[in-house]
Amino acid sequence: MVKRPIHRLSSNGPIPELDELAEESIITIRTEDETVVRLLASPFDLGDLAQGHITCEGRGEVEKIIVDGTDVKITGNVQPRPSEDLLTAACGACTTGDIEVPRNIVSNTVKLNSNISKMMNDMKENQPWFKVTGGMHAAALFDENGDLLILREDVGRHNAVDKVIGGAIRNGISSRIMGLSGRIGWELVAKAVRADVELVIAVGAISSAAEHLARSAGLTLVGFAASETPSVVGPLSRIIDKP
Repeated sequence: MVKRPIHRLSSNGPIPELDELAEESIITIRTEDETVVRLLASPFDLGDLAQGHITCEGRGEVEKIIVDGTDVKITGNVQPRPSEDLLTAACGACTTGDIEVPRNIVSNTVKLNSNISKMMNDMKENQPWFKVTGGMHAAALFDENGDLLILREDVGRHNAVDKVIGGAIRNGISSRIMGLSGRIGWELVAKAVRADVELVIAVGAISSAAEHLARSAGLTLVGFAASETPSVVGPLSRIIDKP
């Protein structure tokens, strides 16, 4: 986060002050020979971002990561994105190339034994950057008892997913159950499917494209998870006992 001068509007008129803003930078992920992708993202947890982006986009295998400021050098068998691509914080599926739809079916091993609303509240209570700036998305991973395992924040919701999956891979953490601070769009479901996430629980709504992909992949989605009447797409057996 960065401090910047703003005017705060009040009943007494505009008041000048310094405010904490969510920081957004151009992040370059590259190999020794070429640029893999450029992203607009929050400039922290960049090793996790690089690992997670390659995994969640199905672009190969990462063997080593070196972070130098906003440049991240990776080695491994990696497929670069088209050179014209610059993924903004609002764009998880923008490319000058083809958008590849994942065709795999996710595993079916999860049985959640926890209160979904409590999980969403635990995630909210562990978002320090959002508390300060009000401008960060979050993605988290939970175990089957609903315990929070790892959480990452970013100005881009898709970056937050990349970071939390990357953090899980780099730290040997299970990535079967994911929580999201916003809505569930197609690009987030695509990332979840590629990472073999089985259950996605979100504060916001489920889009029609996300619903279609989730059903095709056997993924369970829970929207409006903090409410008393969440909406569910896909197999119910991961969250309730079938009669």
